[in-house]
Amino acid sequence: MTSGLRGRVRAALLVAVMLFLAGCSSIPTVGPVGTATPSAGGSNIANQLSYAPPGPVDGAGPQEIIEGFITAGVGAGEDYSAAREFLTPELAGSWVPGERVVIYGADPNVVPLPEPNAFQIQLEVVASVDAGGIRTNSAPGTTETIQVRVAQQDGEWRISGIPNGVMISDVTFPTVFQAHNLYFYSSTYRYWVPDTRWFVRRSGIAASVVNALLAGPAPYLRGAVTSAFPAETSLARDAVPVVSGVASVDFSAEVLDSSDLSRQQMALQLEKNLRQLNNVNSVEMTVNQRAVDLGPEDDSLLAVQDDPRVGDTQIAVSGDSLMFFRDRQAVPIEDLPDLSEYEPQEPAVSADLTTIAFLSGDAGTLLVTGPGKDVAPVASGSSLTAPSVDPEGWIWSASDEPSGSKVIAVGPDLKPSAQPGLKPSWLDGMKVRELRISRDGARALLVVEQKGTARVLIAGVVRSSDGTPQTLTAPLEIWTDDPVTTAVWVGETSVAALQSGQDERLTPVILDPTEENRTLAPWDGGFSLSGGDGPEDLFLQTADAIYKKLGNGWIKEIDGLRDPAFPG
Repeated sequence: MTSGLRGRVRAALLVAVMLFLAGCSSIPTVGPVGTATPSAGGSNIANQLSYAPPGPVDGAGPQEIIEGFITAGVGAGEDYSAAREFLTPELAGSWVPGERVVIYGADPNVVPLPEPNAFQIQLEVVASVDAGGIRTNSAPGTTETIQVRVAQQDGEWRISGIPNGVMISDVTFPTVFQAHNLYFYSSTYRYWVPDTRWFVRRSGIAASVVNALLAGPAPYLRGAVTSAFPAETSLARDAVPVVSGVASVDFSAEVLDSSDLSRQQMALQLEKNLRQLNNVNSVEMTVNQRAVDLGPEDDSLLAVQDDPRVGDTQIAVSGDSLMFFRDRQAVPIEDLPDLSEYEPQEPAVSADLTTIAFLSGDAGTLLVTGPGKDVAPVASGSSLTAPSVDPEGWIWSASDEPSGSKVIAVGPDLKPSAQPGLKPSWLDGMKVRELRISRDGARALLVVEQKGTARVLIAGVVRSSDGTPQTLTAPLEIWTDDPVTTAVWVGETSVAALQSGQDERLTPVILDPTEENRTLAPWDGGFSLSGGDGPEDLFLQTADAIYKKLGNGWIKEIDGLRDPAFPG
């Protein structure tokens, strides 16, 4: 390359920020580098920048035009008008910038090909974002080659052929795009289930959110969540104006062909999705700009729970018995039967603390008990994973098999599900090392090993109308870096994992699709985690004690206990 694209973009963004901070009371208009625009996404003032990169320079050569086009990927204003200037008029009219965003690491290489007027853009791909705002991270070292053709128009070189989409560096991407959680209903309509998307920071984000909502959940959540909006629902016009804090969402007439309950559920879902935006205080649902009659509140309308809490009580093993502990104190579980013959390990407890699941000492039997209940063996297998109790009362584990792991789900009646879908085909050849159900019951967090490589996955939990698990959807991969040994939920989107490095030390890391991964201080001898309400409520198990996260480090919480677990 004639110059470093990353350096040029960084310089442009720095100048734009300096201009903005120097004159926050007005919109900067100096030069083509950057302008501040009002945010329809409700971001705070510091995040309301949009960037207007320069267009092509007269007399620029083909390679400079291609490099300029890459740099212009930061400028979403006026439907990427700056980037379109680098294209021939024919291509500029048909090119679709929002079809794909390629997020690159190292500076791209622009390489001429032997064929006349043909080039390649060689990229190190960190991740990509599709037209629905769904981000997919790439494995380290992933590369991609994009074919480009150029032609002369009135004596100036322009791009005549290039795939739809833009390219943005991983440094610039969080400045140009913002994460936003779409929310769908769980299958029971009792919980909101997040679906993280990425949208350009620009005017019109409210319409982008609604359009993405109407298009339905991400592939890994399809069948596991539901939307109140029928599949054919669309906006009457591609805009959601926000005036004095009121977002007006004007739908096509299909919304009217529904029950009062359905329209009330639609209104709730709209409120949940749009009131996250800082400039939206309320939502008005209309058809042909007339307010939709929601009717009297239906008795079947449920109060939907947001980001369910797990409280401050954990369950853990003490010798050959189980204990609760909170606030550095071990608390005996009243009226619990003697468990010593089972050598209990890896306990789990329901949210109401009445159902307890645990593994036998050889990890070959899954057992269930609780205060005032007998001990019942409910499943057997090889190297069973630590159980997880979902909000519908189902107890989950996984067992090794020669062809790959089998998922086990035991119902409130203590009978295992016989659904063949609980051994989905995508699990073939994988060994499940960890299986944890989310607090909304709609997602499964898995740590799997495949051909010696550890992966962290999130799959949707598909259920029948009575809550019986049917299958796990093809998963979303959230970790593609160094191997991890375990992972637990620490929030509605946050996951804590233990990463194993070259020095054989295990390092906790916080994974969240809405932000950069956070690496915490390693602790010699740490081998498992338990996670409560948020990434700060994190506990690390060592051979001698349980430690609690304090800032980026760890402080001893309690000794004499092992295998701690919050409800779930």
